[in-house]
Amino acid sequence: MIKNTKAYIQEVHSSPIVGEFGEIHIQVKVFSDNILLCLERGSTSKECLRFLSFMAITADIQRNFILKYDLFLRGGITIGTLSFNDDFIFGQGLIDAVALEETAIYPQIIIGQAAIDYAEQTHFVKQEELRKACEIQNHINANEHISNDDRAFFNAIMPYTIQENLYFQLQDILIFKAFDGTVILNYLYCIDINIMLGHPFKEQALELVKTISPSDYQKLGNLSPNQKQRLEAHKEHIIQKIKKYGKYDDLDISAVKEANTQEHIIKKYLWTLSFHNYVCKKYHLEECMIQSGSTCDIRFMKMTAEIFEDNPTEGKPLDSINPEDV
Repeated sequence: MIKNTKAYIQEVHSSPIVGEFGEIHIQVKVFSDNILLCLERGSTSKECLRFLSFMAITADIQRNFILKYDLFLRGGITIGTLSFNDDFIFGQGLIDAVALEETAIYPQIIIGQAAIDYAEQTHFVKQEELRKACEIQNHINANEHISNDDRAFFNAIMPYTIQENLYFQLQDILIFKAFDGTVILNYLYCIDINIMLGHPFKEQALELVKTISPSDYQKLGNLSPNQKQRLEAHKEHIIQKIKKYGKYDDLDISAVKEANTQEHIIKKYLWTLSFHNYVCKKYHLEECMIQSGSTCDIRFMKMTAEIFEDNPTEGKPLDSINPEDV
């Protein structure tokens, strides 16, 4: 698993299109059951794109661990200081990332406040410039008169506002506010340029990518169909976990400690089930949703979980249950 993860990161390092965002050189350190990924912060105009690339790479790794190895990871992402070499790692950034990971009860990579604050900034235009451009756009849409100065400003700022808009669309795809308000990485993200870009912009963007990297051009041109395949594979992993841990039939009435442990495990996969169904709705792939229900094992007074192949006939649907209430 570690070998394949490092190989994937090395593949990203050599991607010409990713290189257009700036050097994406991620350092990897493995210790105990932890994987540490580090990207040194730069100061170029493309820094925000390097940041999103790092987020996407981390999400890919989290998803691949589930789909390839049936392992559901948790972790934390932050921006902070770190000292790193072949012999040691230390720094406030590591401390903060570990603290975030320890609060992740479910299979989540939690995004820390420092990273959230950075992600929510404007990076290509200033806030007041963006506000002014939006006001002018509203006047144009209403067929109202605008001055020559405003028109010149609008034409000059438009390419940067388009970049800003794309940045915030990518950010919205990668960052997910969970049911309990926690901000996490969306490892089931899908970058669908058919939705993000109108037809003229899409063709221009693809032609630009094609000149930089034909291999990345092929990937971008076929992003949308992969999402259904990913969700179907993700669905099967969750179903198997619910079937394995969703009932207490194999436990004797005296096995209270074992039942408590199993309940803790079930909660992880109930949260993942809810997250999966949310993503299915988001991408209008309801056919990939998991139909489920719940009852109660009165011996332990604990909720059980059941998967339905068709429509549920009994019990409360699990996608209507907040895992925090379990």
